[in-house]
Amino acid sequence: MPFLSHRLLATAIHILAFSRLCFAYYDRDELQRRQVDVGDLKPAYDYIVVGGGQSGLVIANRLSEDSTKTVLVVEYGTFDDTPSQIEPSSATNYARRNLFNVTSVPQPAIGNKRCTVYAAAVVGGGSTINGMLFDRGAAEDYDNWEKLNNTGWGWDGLLPYFKKSTRFNTPTDPAIVAEYNQTWDASVYGTDGPIQVTFPPWVWPTSRIQFQAWNEVGVPTQFEGAAGKSYNAFWVPSNADADVRRSYARNQYLDPAKARTNLELLTSYRVNEVLFSSTSAQKANQEIVLCAGWLHTPHILQRSGVGPKALLEEAGIPVVVDLPGVGSNVQDHPATRVQFTYSQDLEPNAATLRNNETFQQWAQEQWLERRGPLSMTTGNSMATLPLPIINPNFQALIDKANAQIPADYLPTTYTAEDIAGFLAQRELLVASYASTTNGLIEVPFSGGGGTTLCLEKPISRGTVTLNVTDRYAEPIIDFNTGVNPVDTDIFVSVIKFYRKWMAAPSMAQLGPVEEAPGTNVTTDEDIGAWANEGMGTSTAHTCCTAAMMPRDLGGVVSPELLVYGVSGLSVGDISLIPMIPATHTCATVYAISEKAADLIKSRASSLPPGH
Repeated sequence: MPFLSHRLLATAIHILAFSRLCFAYYDRDELQRRQVDVGDLKPAYDYIVVGGGQSGLVIANRLSEDSTKTVLVVEYGTFDDTPSQIEPSSATNYARRNLFNVTSVPQPAIGNKRCTVYAAAVVGGGSTINGMLFDRGAAEDYDNWEKLNNTGWGWDGLLPYFKKSTRFNTPTDPAIVAEYNQTWDASVYGTDGPIQVTFPPWVWPTSRIQFQAWNEVGVPTQFEGAAGKSYNAFWVPSNADADVRRSYARNQYLDPAKARTNLELLTSYRVNEVLFSSTSAQKANQEIVLCAGWLHTPHILQRSGVGPKALLEEAGIPVVVDLPGVGSNVQDHPATRVQFTYSQDLEPNAATLRNNETFQQWAQEQWLERRGPLSMTTGNSMATLPLPIINPNFQALIDKANAQIPADYLPTTYTAEDIAGFLAQRELLVASYASTTNGLIEVPFSGGGGTTLCLEKPISRGTVTLNVTDRYAEPIIDFNTGVNPVDTDIFVSVIKFYRKWMAAPSMAQLGPVEEAPGTNVTTDEDIGAWANEGMGTSTAHTCCTAAMMPRDLGGVVSPELLVYGVSGLSVGDISLIPMIPATHTCATVYAISEKAADLIKSRASSLPPGH
């Protein structure tokens, strides 16, 4: 293997075993064909994929399509073969053992709460345990990525990969489709992609009234959000097969590859660091691809000497490359819950399923045919609201954001490069604030009066940093949620608009009654304080910690996804996203992983023989 004198070559990973876990495996013989013990590893592989989560399994599948290339996947977690894990109920009832046991540092803007950190520790990653709400961002979300000097990463460049990763199945109950006017455009999905997508055969009747009420307050209904138009109100499918079983990275990307002798999976092991010289550790002949997720991809880079110089020196780690953006730029969708009840709700509704034994029995009978209310996941309708719709005085928010001194609200560890990158993002963010073709707040609805309001475009930014006193401990996570007051102002605007929606003419027949925040909470100051008191930092969409941006803007990877300053090392997971899109991130991760695999294969094909 040649050594590039002007750049460092990533050649090996150092694997540390942790206590092996014992699980019962269904179909164990088939799993054995691609699962290996550490003692059986080859001296070298063409590719080593660090992380067997959602992105890692996509990339490993695509790279191993070439039978001449050997691929090793190293995953900290193990398999979850619990039968219920692929049922619709798993969308809201996931096993805590499939998550890392980590919490954030206290969040001062939301009452000093230590908040749950959602990072999957299971084969298949977040696709194994998410809510199965399978939407995409608006075209403008991805076009903003391209405007950060990422040629080919706009909507037009990603749509082929959204399609490649999916297969749309016509819903099984045409009566439901007709009754509730469910709409979709099959042409923006694939026809033979791995991930199956459909609408479950059930909708709560009150949803029809809610759609009408949105229209009455100026929120139109889109025909198909996944066509780059995921703003206003629209239907959202589930990542599920025709029987409403979870369709995800493990059963659609890994399982079909079980017969490939060139693909191996090592579970229950952690990658500690990447070594940048020839060693006796595990070697990659062509490329190491970091897919350890938003939490551990930057952590591995930092432990490997690639990250902010001041942090590495404090931890006593030799600096390989000073990349200030590693672990910076943390973004998520913070959320707070509002609650109304209906004094005259339509029957049946979600409460009927909980409280009416006759209806419960009927629902169980329907489920024997994979139909009825037990087929629902987290719901299939939402409104993603542009700021000009919910707040006609939106320009005042833009002026407030533009007038701020960034350092007043950014983490103190941010360097000049990080701040420059934030300013580039802020310019795009405030343009989105003024846009009517991009949503700022997500309002999921499925018939009930309460919901979680999710801020889709926060201006606050956080950090993920290694523990300088114990680099092998879990990293320190600071979401910095709500530190920038503009985020709170947006929540104030949407809570007021939610009240307006509940007061729409169509809603009158339901008799909506406000419970939270409560009719006594009326001033902007009180509404903002209430929102922050109940705020959660994360909706399990954390991203952006190894961002694809220019290096002088705090970027970590190039548009080719190669880590700056070294060779043979790339990132292929959610951490490469520069700006969080206004969507649940699952479908987006499939698309970026598919594109990443093509980029990796393309550069391998351009190498001279022997490389």
